[in-house]
Amino acid sequence: QAPGQLVANDIGRVVVRTAEPLALDAYADSRRTGSFLLIDPADGTTLSAGMAGASFAAAEAAAPAADDDAEWDF
Repeated sequence: QAPGQLVANDIGRVVVRTAEPLALDAYADSRRTGSFLLIDPADGTTLSAGMAGASFAAAEAAAPAADDDAEWDF
């Protein structure tokens, strides 16, 4: 397995960049609103499940208001 690759059932830390801001809480604060799924738009399969980390709140507070892209560290 090459560095930077995850296979089925691996656990890792990634940065996700989105075109629009996401409404998420830290997973430790709310399991329901602090978790997410990544879905393949071509066929609807689940690609990944994730949990927003404590650094999410810090990234949200530091995000520039004029930036069209949002980047979150999960």
